[in-house]
Amino acid sequence: MLRAYLARDADEVEILNEQLRRCDDIDGLGELIWAAFILAARRRFAPRWTVPDVVKYVAAIRTRQAKREHDFDPRTAEVLLRRALGETMKADLAELARGRAQIFLLGELITDEGLDEPAGLDEFIAEARALGDQLIRGPSDAG
Repeated sequence: MLRAYLARDADEVEILNEQLRRCDDIDGLGELIWAAFILAARRRFAPRWTVPDVVKYVAAIRTRQAKREHDFDPRTAEVLLRRALGETMKADLAELARGRAQIFLLGELITDEGLDEPAGLDEFIAEARALGDQLIRGPSDAG
């Protein structure tokens, strides 16, 4: 499903969303999406980044999204990016706002980095799966 979304295959996303709704089995999907978000953010901002870099990026994405009917909370987006980049931040984020910001930003990060081509996307998702597996196992199982 993540690959279909990142490849911007709306028909496939719709089919897969319906299948997920029917089977109600999304174990690991959140971790995979978060892992992909971390990787994409780090590719965009690493090795050095500043808070103004993050703020400017979120503003640029919101400007691009302005003509679309969906929007996301900029503060939530900034917090998510800063967390993905390794900053420890306490913030009470609404689940819907967090999900919306994360998925919009992830799509934009993928496009900006030119990873939306099939080969680049396949490699990226393989890396995200590996990181997602680490996230699921947790730090105590990493060694």
